[in-house]
Amino acid sequence: MRIAFPIQRDSSLRDRVDARVRRTSARPTGIAQAAALAKPRGDALHSTATRAGVLVGVSAAIYAVSLAAVAGLEAQTQAQAAAYAQPALNALASTTAANDVTDAAVQDASARLKQLAHDYDSARTDMSAYQAKFDQLSALVAKIQGSAAAMSTNFKLPAVTMRGSISSGGGGSAVVTTTSASGKP
Repeated sequence: MRIAFPIQRDSSLRDRVDARVRRTSARPTGIAQAAALAKPRGDALHSTATRAGVLVGVSAAIYAVSLAAVAGLEAQTQAQAAAYAQPALNALASTTAANDVTDAAVQDASARLKQLAHDYDSARTDMSAYQAKFDQLSALVAKIQGSAAAMSTNFKLPAVTMRGSISSGGGGSAVVTTTSASGKP
């Protein structure tokens, strides 16, 4: 038995329901049974407010299930992306560590190069001082050679003989020396 319930109720509805019931079923035996058959069952379930409430509840449930599904998919996608990116992150970390080691080596080489440049500059300065002393010594030697050449060959310097040991901190042997100024070796 199929009963349609329009949104607005009126007395003609009851008449139509009664007519259908009479046509499709046997005659009711009691008045209470006839009233139960004539009145639509679950009347509260078919009102507009009830239908709207059910619709909102079902929509909210569908929305909640959709949100849960989307959150689950997002979590799975993020886990896959993290697993996919992990080798690249490991390579980046090792490259960064190697870069840090290279940077430290370059900084060390730069510091050593600066020290070498400083040492070279000091040696250059010392070399200039040595060159000046050498020039003075050369001038003195030239003066002595000129004086020695000007001396008469008849003039002989006395021989200087040294006897005894010359010690330089270690055990030494006795040395006898003679200058060549006297003409003797």
